Amino acid sequence: MGKRRKGREIVLQSYYAYCIAGTPLSDCLSDQIERRQAAVESADFARKLGEKIILHEHEIQDWLAVLVENWDPARLGVVERVIILLALTELRYSHDVPWRVVINEGCELARRYCDEEAVAFVNGVLDRAAAEVRDQQRLDGSGAEDGNP
Repeated sequence: MGKRRKGREIVLQSYYAYCIAGTPLSDCLSDQIERRQAAVESADFARKLGEKIILHEHEIQDWLAVLVENWDPARLGVVERVIILLALTELRYSHDVPWRVVINEGCELARRYCDEEAVAFVNGVLDRAAAEVRDQQRLDGSGAEDGNP
């Protein structure tokens, strides 16, 4: 398993704990990194992604609500919602990660922690989000032809 995937799993588990227990996400991240004795690269990636989530959580949750339109995101299981929010954060704020990788990683996390039906839902939401990001970047003139959002 790659270092970034391990970092994403750390963030997934930390964000899940934050959602369930209400403990600050930064504390959950520190706890998970220490418990797992995470490699430096995985820990750094997890911290950076966690910081982006902390800074933009409300905006990302609002975006999720728009992406699923007439479907209440609260109906999603916590794990599925966390996976989607992680991926949406990467799509919007981690421009060094290609959008195809973000979608694939989100689906792999869903495959590992959810059922197959959730994988299809995660894939659909992330595909729609990636299309929006690519369209916005085309309008901004930054392009997205190389697989980056």
